[in-house]
Amino acid sequence: MKISRQKYAQIQLLKNKKYRYKTGLFIIEGEKLIKDAIKFGAEISYVAYSEKFLRTPQNQEFLNHLKNKKIEVYEIGEDELEKISDVETSQGIIAVAKMFEYSENDLLKNIQRKNYSTVVALDRISDPGNLGAIFRVCDWFKVDLVLISDMSVDVFNPKTLRATMASVFNVPFLQNVDLKNYLIKLKSLGFKIFSTAPSGKMDFHELSNENKIVLIFGSEAHGVSEELCKISDTTVKIKKFGKAESLNVAVSVGIILSERAYSIFER
Repeated sequence: MKISRQKYAQIQLLKNKKYRYKTGLFIIEGEKLIKDAIKFGAEISYVAYSEKFLRTPQNQEFLNHLKNKKIEVYEIGEDELEKISDVETSQGIIAVAKMFEYSENDLLKNIQRKNYSTVVALDRISDPGNLGAIFRVCDWFKVDLVLISDMSVDVFNPKTLRATMASVFNVPFLQNVDLKNYLIKLKSLGFKIFSTAPSGKMDFHELSNENKIVLIFGSEAHGVSEELCKISDTTVKIKKFGKAESLNVAVSVGIILSERAYSIFER
C-alpha cells in the first residue's frame, strides 16, 4: 500500500520539535536504528520503505517481520523519501514511533541502591552530534543516568538520534531538566557534584574513590554555568599538555568516564 499524503506530510512535520511534542511522535531512520528501537520496546506507529530497500532478501524478510508484528508498512517513492530523509543517502526505510520516557522514581531508586553510581548532567548542549556522541560514550562506560538541561538540544531530534547509533536505547535519561533543583535533590541523597572546567581545582583522576557522583559538562561555547558551579562540591579539570584551546565536550566526557569506569568495574 502506498503511503498517504497525510502520513507523508506528518513525517515532514516531525522534523519540527514543537510538532514532535504536540503529537508525541518522532522519526527513526535506517534499518539498524529501527531494529534497535523495536528490540528496546519502542512503539512503532508505521514504517515507510522505498524500492531501494527491497534489493536484498534480508530486507524483504525484515518488512515481513514488521507486518507480522502488526506494524503498518507503506511504500514510498525514492524521490519522496529523499525529500524527507535527514541523511545524504537514504537507506530506503523510515519509521514513525511514539516517544518514550523513563520513570523518574524508578531511576532514582536504581541509582540510590547501587554502591557506585555515575550520573552525567549536560548543561546547554546545543549540537545534536555532540549529544549523540555523548550518549555513545555513556553507553560504552555504563553510566547510570543522563540528565539533559532544558536549554539543550532535543534527544528526539533526528540528527541526535542518528548520532547516538542506538545508544539512546541503552542509557536511561531525563530531559528538559531543571538542573539546579535536580542536583540539589541528588546532593541531599548523598551524591557529590562535580562541574568540569579547564581551570578546575581537582584533577579528574581523583574522582575514582567516590561512590556516588554527578559529573556536569557544559557546551564548548559556554561551559558549565556559574550557578551550577556554585552548588557543586568542586570543579574538575583535564590537564592540558599541548596547545589546543579546548576539547570537544564528547571527548571530555569520554576521558573522564573511562577513568571512572575502570575504578568501578575493574576493582
